[in-house]
Amino acid sequence: MEKEEIIADKPVEVSGLTVIPVVQVIAHCYSKKKMISAYCTKKPLFVVIVKASDIKAFDMTGAQIEIDELVDKVPGLRDMI
Repeated sequence: MEKEEIIADKPVEVSGLTVIPVVQVIAHCYSKKKMISAYCTKKPLFVVIVKASDIKAFDMTGAQIEIDELVDKVPGLRDMI
């Protein structure tokens, strides 16, 4: 079994900025005979920076992306910003 989600992770506040990481979480679980194997991975995809009424989003290469696109793709992000 494999389950994949893109989520808004725990926000961090630094010097008047709120930084919200957007990550991909993948959980893998396999069973074979009497053994079970499981592991998870967490990969950063985007970062959202909130300062007062200014909101910007960047991918991991540093390119700015449209915040509206990201809000539509990531459950719960709209409530955080």
